[in-house]
Amino acid sequence: MEELKILEDLFDIKIISILKVFFRNGSKEHYLQEISEKSKVSMASCSRILSKLLKLEIVEIKMVSRFKLYKLPDNSKTKFLSKLFKEDLKIMQKFAGIASKIEGVKTIILHGKEQKDRANVLLIGENINPGDVKALCAKIKEEEKFSISPLALTAEQYAQMSQMGLYSGTKKILWEAK
Repeated sequence: MEELKILEDLFDIKIISILKVFFRNGSKEHYLQEISEKSKVSMASCSRILSKLLKLEIVEIKMVSRFKLYKLPDNSKTKFLSKLFKEDLKIMQKFAGIASKIEGVKTIILHGKEQKDRANVLLIGENINPGDVKALCAKIKEEEKFSISPLALTAEQYAQMSQMGLYSGTKKILWEAK
């Protein structure tokens, strides 16, 4: 997403890295050390930035015994920022762009509800190389920390399974051959 790249160029990359930790994990609560490790920002800088984000009401703190847990509050500020930091669509577009070049792929369908860290994808076509698909999914997981579960089907198999009700629910065509 270009907006995120613009933010990274304009603002402190450490703040952006910390915010990415929160927006990738939604409502999950994080310890300072966990945020520091995931964002690759030192504990001291992380603590300073979290204090700033607390004052801005972009994160909130929850005390458990003597431990602090940080999480995103449900407010207008975080809703606005979530639009900028929502990376799953970008990731799926990246996946579809590369997967569309795999020999035999005719249609790529996002199947089921979109989740923050994973997606189910149907690849419709003929003689789709499973090794190429597996390598692409591994690359996306490594680079984006996003798991894609693919299933390759022929058009006939997909039609039969859809008639049986196996592929009902939310579907979004990400790419289709012309």
